[in-house]
Amino acid sequence: MNTYSSQRSGLVLLAAAFALVTVPASAPAQCTPGQMAEAQLQFAGAQQMLERQQWQQAIPQLLSIVEFCPEYFPALRGLGLAYRQTEQMDLAADAYRRVITVRAEEADAFDYANLAQVLTRQKKYREARAEYLKAKARDPHNCTVLVNLGILHSASDFPMQAVDTLEDALMFCPDLASQILPRLAEAATKAAEQQRKIGNAERANSYAAKAAEYGGNAGGSTAYQQIQASMERDDYAGTITLCDQLLDKEPTHANALLTKARAADALGRKDLSIEAYGKYLELRPDNIDETSAMIIVMVEAEQCGAAVTAAREAVQRFAGIGPQALAKIHFAYGKALFCGEDYAGAKAQFQRAVQSTDARWAGAAREGIAACDQQLQFDAQRQRASGQSR
Repeated sequence: MNTYSSQRSGLVLLAAAFALVTVPASAPAQCTPGQMAEAQLQFAGAQQMLERQQWQQAIPQLLSIVEFCPEYFPALRGLGLAYRQTEQMDLAADAYRRVITVRAEEADAFDYANLAQVLTRQKKYREARAEYLKAKARDPHNCTVLVNLGILHSASDFPMQAVDTLEDALMFCPDLASQILPRLAEAATKAAEQQRKIGNAERANSYAAKAAEYGGNAGGSTAYQQIQASMERDDYAGTITLCDQLLDKEPTHANALLTKARAADALGRKDLSIEAYGKYLELRPDNIDETSAMIIVMVEAEQCGAAVTAAREAVQRFAGIGPQALAKIHFAYGKALFCGEDYAGAKAQFQRAVQSTDARWAGAAREGIAACDQQLQFDAQRQRASGQSR
């Protein structure tokens, strides 16, 4: 993987950050198709410089592209990277902010995480935290985002949010457990102290128990990691039992609820899965992926009306986070409407999923559109036949 493209997928944790001619800010003028094509052509040469880590040489060429076509965001991303690598953090932040402005609703987790990393380097931890929150809304399972956001929650004196986020990281990124567990223990200790100061002894004791578990198991396995191991063995019934044992002690253990929902779904126990998803989403209402998953399980359980209602609420709740992030919600909404025999409405939602350019859902959404067309054609034929028979 080349140096430039690796900025997108590489894991850049913030642990070290804690031991750890400008781009104009005005709204860009719209480029003509010809200008965009020329900018793309010129960027090929600049990208080679970025790949060879020739940061200083790349900057003038990238600035020239941006001056010629201000909305060509790959050049702005390249500028952000080159400025960051040459320790020009104010300019890097300006470039990444321009990327977000240019891309508007299409800005993704990568864009916000880039800005957050620069702000962290500048020790602007609360601002960096805000950008990581935006990144998490667009990609709730992103390991880089979850771990870094958890660290910043803690650094910004939000220890309870740090525990929640780092627990999510432990679930979705088990290979990083050795890095996550010590920070989880630290955040849980801070949360216990915070709750004790305000007189909430019950919650303080709960966080103290978490701190003891995570701190004492940094080299071993926690109760939840045992659940993960059971799930990896496809022992779904055993996983549910282990989840229930943990939930008896800790009813608000979000990841135990989520794993129980997934295990129950795998066993075909749809009602139990929906119930667990519902409890999980009461604790993590901002998780767009699991909201979509619950809607799809509702459809599979033939709870069509409930699925449509949940999907409609989800579209409203997550509006504004960008079409790509909403792809799965639109797909799930399409499934729900198809289940309720609203084929025209379902087709419109599947089309939105395709238009989002999220490749993970485009293929399935196209299949949904084809199924809707078949049903609409069948309904039209039936109506014609009914009219002729009168």
